[in-house]
Amino acid sequence: MSYTLIICLIIIGFILLTLEILVFPGTSVAGILGLGALVFSVYETFATHGNTAGWIMLSCVLAASIVLIIFLLRSKTWKKLQLDTSLDGKVNVEAEKLQVGQKGLAVSRLAPMGTIEVDGTFYEAQSVLDLIDQKTPVKVVKIEGSKIWVQACAASENE
Repeated sequence: MSYTLIICLIIIGFILLTLEILVFPGTSVAGILGLGALVFSVYETFATHGNTAGWIMLSCVLAASIVLIIFLLRSKTWKKLQLDTSLDGKVNVEAEKLQVGQKGLAVSRLAPMGTIEVDGTFYEAQSVLDLIDQKTPVKVVKIEGSKIWVQACAASENE
């Protein structure tokens, strides 16, 4: 095998390992193929061109691996990949307006968590006993901070 093919295998191996680190986290085919390409290229250098060329190629691959790891860890690569935005969503911000005993309607199925509507305002709530189907009348039975517990009530009781 010529040096050109061996160097191409090494470059492909490093590209695959970089993809494994940055794009496909975990142990995937790219990482295994990349490591295999590097090992095979060093093996072929030993087998085809002798011990001296093999040791030189092995030391070059190890040095390039160290440089690649340092580059990936020190560069702004991780800054470009990390999430810089924060989530501002809040649940039940107006829960203090709600009182025990108020009645409303289940907007979504409470299994055991879901959305209810009380006096035109939507809240995240939890069922006390069992599942509550959508469009079922509900009654607030407990409030702790922003957590709301409800139970199903009869339609005639809701009016």
